Formats: sequence, structure tokens, C-alpha cells
Amino acid sequence: MTQPMNQFMTDEYVLAYHGPLLYEARILLAENWTESTTLLGSTGPHYFIHYKGWKQTWDEWVPEQRLLKLNEQGFAKRRQLIEQQTKKTRPPGADSPSTSASKGKEKSSVGKKGEPVGKKRTRDSGVDTEADYLKRPEVKIVIPDALKLQLVDDWENVTKNNQLVTLPRRPNVRDLLEEYRNYVNDTKKDRTARATALLSEIISGITLYFDKALGNNLLYRFERAQYVEQKRANSDKAMSEIYGAEHLLRLFVNFGPFIAYTNIDTESLNILREYINDIMKWMIKEQKRLFVKEYETTTTQYQNLSRT
Repeated sequence: MTQPMNQFMTDEYVLAYHGPLLYEARILLAENWTESTTLLGSTGPHYFIHYKGWKQTWDEWVPEQRLLKLNEQGFAKRRQLIEQQTKKTRPPGADSPSTSASKGKEKSSVGKKGEPVGKKRTRDSGVDTEADYLKRPEVKIVIPDALKLQLVDDWENVTKNNQLVTLPRRPNVRDLLEEYRNYVNDTKKDRTARATALLSEIISGITLYFDKALGNNLLYRFERAQYVEQKRANSDKAMSEIYGAEHLLRLFVNFGPFIAYTNIDTESLNILREYINDIMKWMIKEQKRLFVKEYETTTTQYQNLSRT
């Protein structure tokens, strides 16, 4: 079977659909996926892109259908979508907050944290307007100092030293969270059945978040090739059975923005935050055992592959 030709190239700047609008992005990787190599369930040309003005944690794989050339035709389509979205979200008689954009200004509105204001992360639950986004409460997960140092070491090992966490990890994320569950049940024997069930629900939710977020949000670019390798070698396993504490900690760093895009109520949010804080306290107690002591030195071949 002949592989389809890619319309776009590595390092090319493009316009990418994200929710109902188009944003400027740069292609970091380009691959043709088959049924045996796909990471998303779809086949054909796929691209790993970085959105201009967005944090690296928003980088993601997209199929070719979500990209347009960065030319006048693409910008015209972008203006059209902005105008359509403005009509949907503008109250009767009100001036559009995106009037300047609809007249041809192509700059994204970027918030103080690096993400475009009013932009939507997923495309599954309708459309968020800018006003909706700004009304959302800021969700803060405070990382303890001991784990902040762990994160810094992790970042330096991967991005500066060209090293990797050796996979698969033991304990992996699922094992780790199961250990935490047993720890809670053993130390708090007076817990009610409702509290025990709630803990199980929290752990299942965190595991699900991890599996969904890892490929698109938690990896450094240098780790992408390793991730693809693991997906192909372990197609029958969830990534929470492959990765461990290092990447789970990165999830907690990003958990605030993830939760902000859900419809979770305030009470459930506070409970979830308390459990994440408690998990991190437990991880500090078990830090020497849960985190790798030495990262894996990569080959020149791998380093060259990761930079292409």
C-alpha cells in the first residue's frame, strides 16, 4: 500500500484548528501512521505541532485535516471563523470583542501564563467563549519544595543532559497509586465505605488523566521518540503501566489547567486537590524508592533522531 504524501514539512509554520478557530503553529515532527503505528487511532499523515505563543505543554499530534497553509487563503479562513464565532457569542446589540481580529489583525491574545486567553483545550464539550474562560476559577496545585527539586533535576537530565527515564518503570503509575490507596486504608482504618469508594474514584480519575495527558502534554520533545517506541512495543498496555513517578509528578504540575477545563463543582474540586496534596506528601516519604536514581544515557543515534 502506497504511503500518502505529506502536504506539510518539519519546521513549517501553519494554521492549525483547535476547537472552532485556527491558530498559528510550527510543525516539530511529521510521520505517516499506519494501523500498526498509530498513536491516536487514525492513520495517514500526522504532525506534532507547537502553537505559537502557547506553553510547550500544549504541543500535540494532529492529523493533516487539522492544518492549513500559512498563506492568504488560510488567513481568510481564520478571519471567517473568528467572525462566525463572534456572532455566536456576542450578546444582542453588543460590539464584538474580536472586531480588530475580524478586520484582519492576526495576533492571538495571550494571557500572562503563556496560553491564549479564551482558548479551549479540548473539542469534546462544546465551545468556550472568552468570557466563559475568564470566569473559571484558577486552580492551584502547590508543589512541595522537595518535589520541586525533583522536577528541576528531571528537567535538567532530559533537556540538558540528553538522558531518559528508563522504561518500563517499577513501580509504574498504576502500582504507585495502588500503593497509596493501601497506605491510606491501612493508616485510616476508621474510614467510611463512602470515603473508601471516593478514594477509588479519585485514583481512577488520576490514572485516566495521566493516560490521556501523557502523549500530548507531559513529555519533553527529547522524549517523543521513546514514547513512540513504547506505544509500538506495548500496544496492549496503558502508559500508566509503563511510566512512573517522574511523569506522574509532571501531571500534578499541570493538573490546575486541566481541571479548569472541566465542569467539576467546587466541593469535588477541593476534595480532589486535597487528595493530590496528600499523594505528594506520601511521595516525599517514599521519594528515594519511587524516583529513579540515575537516568539512562542515550545513544548518538537516538539524539539525532530526536532532533529531526
